[in-house]
Amino acid sequence: LVSYFLGAMGVFYGLALGLIAIATWENYTEVDAVVTSEAAALASLYRDLDGYPQPMRGSLETMLRDYTRMVIEKEWPAHKQGIALEDGDLILDLLENEVMSFEPAREREKIVHAEVLRSLDTVLEQRRRRLQAVSTGLPAALWAVVLIGALLNGLLTYLFWIDNLKLHAAAVAILACFIALLIFLTAAMDNPFRGEFSVNSEAFQTILEKVMRTGG
Repeated sequence: LVSYFLGAMGVFYGLALGLIAIATWENYTEVDAVVTSEAAALASLYRDLDGYPQPMRGSLETMLRDYTRMVIEKEWPAHKQGIALEDGDLILDLLENEVMSFEPAREREKIVHAEVLRSLDTVLEQRRRRLQAVSTGLPAALWAVVLIGALLNGLLTYLFWIDNLKLHAAAVAILACFIALLIFLTAAMDNPFRGEFSVNSEAFQTILEKVMRTGG
């Protein structure tokens, strides 16, 4: 009788925990893709600025370098604490105002200006998505289901009688370790910006060092 209960609970709990683990993994990969897209859009925007005349071009490039440094040095440490800073918005607002004040006279300048505006919109969109993802995590109710379900499965194994005590202890330990590994994996990916297994700022660092190195 106990084996039927253990099997049924194991199946339902395993399905629930597996679905939760898959959801956290998909959320983690989505946030990582958002960060990569933002960095790529930032690099495209920086390159598009080549079409602007000096000194406007130099001023805009300086703003983008300052913004990228702020993301790496100030915003990312805050992300690891679950805080979404908006300091970078000030720099992007200044950059947007300066770009919008430019009036292209030649056809080439019109094309460059349109590309810059398109790239800037992409940067702003991906930035908003990144900031929204900082507080992403499983609700407390789901964590309660995961932890209480693990406890109930563990308790139920003690009702399953095995004459050999060592064999019984080994079976319980293996089941507990397997459940603990799944919970650990879920917890590690639950908050994409926190912990050792988290989305890092390497994409922005690469852009700063390889694309924005001139004048940096």
